[in-house]
Amino acid sequence: MEESQFLSVIRIWAALAWADGVMQPSEAAAMRRLIDAAELSDADRAQALSFLDQKVELDTSNVADLGEDARRGIYRAACRLAAVDRTVAEDERAFLVRLRDGLAISAQVAQEIEAGILK
Repeated sequence: MEESQFLSVIRIWAALAWADGVMQPSEAAAMRRLIDAAELSDADRAQALSFLDQKVELDTSNVADLGEDARRGIYRAACRLAAVDRTVAEDERAFLVRLRDGLAISAQVAQEIEAGILK
């Protein structure tokens, strides 16, 4: 069964949190808040929570057909998650470049989104 788009978005954000090889407590807490607030089936919620326990990889294939605003929103939230622990590791920065490309967001738009979020 194919993953729902919302679960795919949660997977993307979890992959970002794992980009440096470690799910920091602040990242896990932010992800739990997001998952708790989401309208998910019990099965999708359990799957989403599993992303916090074992590393997941970036996969944008299930969100490629989303509109531009939605793709920008995914990127914006990923930037905020990257900065939640007040440190944006080089691995996280490299992940954001891959995410930007996977979401077909231009470097200029990404830079505008990052301004004020990433330091």
